[in-house]
Amino acid sequence: MKRLNQPVGWGLFLLLAGIFLLLWNLGVMDPWGDLAWGVIYALAGLGFLIWFATEVGRWWRAIPAFTLLSIGAMIILGWRGVNLGEWRAPIVLFGMALGFWAIVIVRKEHWWAVVPAGVLTTVGVLFGLWSRLIDAGRPAVLYIGIGLVFLLLYAIRYDEADARWASVPAGALLLLGAATLAAALQLPGVLAQWWPIVLVVLGLVLTTLGFALRKPAAVAPAPSYGAGAFEEMPPAPGASVLTDLPPAEPLPPAAPYVEELPPAPEPAPAEPRGEAGEVDIYKMIEEQPAEKPGEDLPRE
Repeated sequence: MKRLNQPVGWGLFLLLAGIFLLLWNLGVMDPWGDLAWGVIYALAGLGFLIWFATEVGRWWRAIPAFTLLSIGAMIILGWRGVNLGEWRAPIVLFGMALGFWAIVIVRKEHWWAVVPAGVLTTVGVLFGLWSRLIDAGRPAVLYIGIGLVFLLLYAIRYDEADARWASVPAGALLLLGAATLAAALQLPGVLAQWWPIVLVVLGLVLTTLGFALRKPAAVAPAPSYGAGAFEEMPPAPGASVLTDLPPAEPLPPAAPYVEELPPAPEPAPAEPRGEAGEVDIYKMIEEQPAEKPGEDLPRE
């Protein structure tokens, strides 16, 4: 059912948008076309904002809410004749950034939203100041702005080990932005040559503060073996005849052991003897094989 709702929703949106634009192009909605267009965006954004406020867990609703509200505000201000100049497009970028800032405020576990929020804010400021900046100053504003974003992320999660990486792009971008801005401002010869001394001073201050505020490692106190230390120790079980040992646990009953012996072999049948059980010696002599003549003679 959910798969059917999305195509139906997009279909209705395109249908209404097509009818509205067609009436606007035909001049049917003059002079209220821009106002109606802005109001539609503003109402849609307001709906998402109320939806987001009623259930903060659905944090993604803040992004379309502030984006649609910023677009509606831009169109309505233009309809009122307010000259926004170069800040017309940045209003939409600021609205998108505000959606991500709202996510960071209400859901601190989504700290990643600081990055798109800061980047969109920086790009919006850059577009707004585009004509007032020279060619070398525009990348300087971009580098410094994004570097401040990573610095803010590092400050927010200073105690977390998984966010210490943010200090690396922050330092690299801020240093690159400072060097680019110094070249863009065309400082006098002395300042252009010696301005890095400011970085040296800041580095010394931060290093000194780091060592001063460094907490010593906690060392466990050594055990004391003074007089009476052994007397306070409780005796081990069984060390004294006056103390009762804990009762021993009974052993489980052993299973009876029965050795299985192999079956005894059956006795062989006895040979028949005489009537009285006597041996006939003469008969045994007769049964012996006869000796050949000459076998008893010694050989030469």
